[in-house]
Amino acid sequence: MKYVIGIDGGGTKSLLHMAKLNGNLILELQGGPTNLYAQGNEAVGQALKNLLGQAMEASGETIADCAAICLGSAGADRPEEHRALIGMIQGCGVTGTITITNDAEPVLVAASGKREGIVVISGTGSLAFGLDKTGKRTRVGGWGHLIGDEGSGYDIGMRAIQAAFRSHDGRESPTSLLELILKELEFDRVEQLIPFVYQKAGKQDIAALAKLVNEAYMAGDETAARILTDAINELYQMTRTIIKALEFENKEIALVCNGSVFGRIDYVYREFAKRVTDEFPLIRVVTPKRDAAFGAAQIALLSL
Repeated sequence: MKYVIGIDGGGTKSLLHMAKLNGNLILELQGGPTNLYAQGNEAVGQALKNLLGQAMEASGETIADCAAICLGSAGADRPEEHRALIGMIQGCGVTGTITITNDAEPVLVAASGKREGIVVISGTGSLAFGLDKTGKRTRVGGWGHLIGDEGSGYDIGMRAIQAAFRSHDGRESPTSLLELILKELEFDRVEQLIPFVYQKAGKQDIAALAKLVNEAYMAGDETAARILTDAINELYQMTRTIIKALEFENKEIALVCNGSVFGRIDYVYREFAKRVTDEFPLIRVVTPKRDAAFGAAQIALLSL
């Protein structure tokens, strides 16, 4: 039986969606990370081999009957990564159509059912991606936490730490963020934050502090409100750049908001959506109801 596969290739895990050619689900699986920036070529190649092997074993199908496969992963649409991933998938025995794209396009298709529109991601990192009906693609941001990721959970968390130190020094007005951060990390002194930031914490650890900014904002903290407003402004500017580049100003297209910041901080999602629709009233702001692996499978079906 012919089938398609969609893979959402993350930096900590990957999700696989296997479907019949009529779109009906065969199975869903979770496997190891398949993001080249997080793991490197050899590890990603092995993870793909393991994931596809699990799918064949669980479904009883053969890899030769895979009519099409789509892998969406951060940065995978760049030429070098694109070539490497195609080679890895072919090395697993896939002879059907292979589509490699970034991690945003499957989210767009999962939410809108179309390969046209905009995706804005604000999770640990941030990214804006747009695609028009002619296939023109535009991307803004997504440069990583050391260079960019403005408006992301990491950005919000790091700004909270910086504000806590500035408040502790007396350079800024008092904020509840310092107390909240120390309590969350079970620290007694502000100095304990230094080895945490420089030696221990990863991107996700810093991004996890974004929830404290929301907590402080809900309690009326002005510093927290400023941090969240700055994040909204950054995400809006990224989005506006996409809209202008693809001439979506007067088009009825979907703008998909995805990621933990949009999902867990209502103020950010609400005010971001308001800013977009106030300037571009025809744009429909939505959140995805299906995951990116489902969207990748839909892209695979559309490629046939």
